[in-house]
Amino acid sequence: MAQKKREHSQLKKWLLSKKKWVILGLIFLGFIFLHVYQFEERMSFGWDQVDNAWAAQQILVAHDYPLLGMVAKGNSGFHIGPAYYYLISPIYFIFNMSPISSGVIALLSSILTFFVIFFVTRKLFSTNIALIAVFINTVSSFILRTDRTQWPVNFIIPISLLVFYTLYKVVAGNSRYLIPLALVLGVSLHIHFTSVFYFVAVLLALPFFPRKKGTIYHILISIPLFAVWLIPSIYTTFATTDSQGLNMAKYLQENYHGLHATRVFQMLHDAFIEFNLILKLPYADFFVFLLPPIFAIVYFAKKRTRNRLLFIYLMALWFLIPWISLSTFRGEITNYYFYMTRPMVLLVLAYLTHRVFMINNLFPKVAIVLFWTYFTATNIQDFLQVKKDFKIDCTQHTDAGAQRVNTSTSYLNYYCTHHYKK
Repeated sequence: MAQKKREHSQLKKWLLSKKKWVILGLIFLGFIFLHVYQFEERMSFGWDQVDNAWAAQQILVAHDYPLLGMVAKGNSGFHIGPAYYYLISPIYFIFNMSPISSGVIALLSSILTFFVIFFVTRKLFSTNIALIAVFINTVSSFILRTDRTQWPVNFIIPISLLVFYTLYKVVAGNSRYLIPLALVLGVSLHIHFTSVFYFVAVLLALPFFPRKKGTIYHILISIPLFAVWLIPSIYTTFATTDSQGLNMAKYLQENYHGLHATRVFQMLHDAFIEFNLILKLPYADFFVFLLPPIFAIVYFAKKRTRNRLLFIYLMALWFLIPWISLSTFRGEITNYYFYMTRPMVLLVLAYLTHRVFMINNLFPKVAIVLFWTYFTATNIQDFLQVKKDFKIDCTQHTDAGAQRVNTSTSYLNYYCTHHYKK
């Protein structure tokens, strides 16, 4: 009996010493449950997912290796890089070309995002704030729905946060981070055309780069690490008449209407749309744009240092660059063009939540706990109420789907005809 009590006491002591990791584990278990709940039924398999499936088929079955990725924008004539196609192909190989691969890829990319958010936020702030950030990321019904749709856009969030973190470390004086920054910037060219915003941010951060010999050395190492990601586009340009750079320049020229104050003001809602979509509060449009300035004031007041000013400057760029840039764009704009701001939204919400909870007064502590409790209950309820009925059904199929057509029926027909095993 005494031995059991001792073991129980030691276990309790160990759990208390590792309580933050235990909390992370519990949040992750909830995260996994919500991402695998009704896994097949809630899986999206539309135009983009079918395009990815056919690309995997092209690589694995036809042994035809694409040098261009998905079309960056409909009828634009330019594409993102092809790395995403090669990244997802092993999953299609493991699952024998089944459409269920799409859901698995979405799950894996959301897990990557979860841990990038946690570890980067922990580096920037603290473990407590990182736990709050991944908690919000886990229970938000909006994020849950976007996480469970598989396409390259899923990677905008972790890439955005990694670009922000590495760029911040550079301007804070550590030029060694130019190397991972170059790698992440290169990868971003294979994810979405809004990656151009990161390059604008780097350009505007250049005056704050450390001015020492080490910086030149790390830039020289970074150039080839970035350039290697351009090889497919460069080869396509010289080997064919399809110049990706010229196509992009032409498209942007045709859709540029100049910068006008009226349009900038109209885009204010879109610039902070991630706050609205995550919080889903009544009349949120009228105050969410105040949250970043409030964060800046609270964060800088806590410790007035140069690095904190640089942090605030970079965060401002993450909101301002897509806002101002897309204000000059006359084409169709959708909410995922602002996905790069989501990590900043999570950082702001997590940091302000932690600061409120640290106030030496019971009322704000109770208020913030009640708010996030209500948020969790309503969001999970909202998520569970949505019903989908996607099903991989091979009881009826035809050979007509063997051709590459971006409809779920065509790919299901192909899969059922050539790869399905009863």
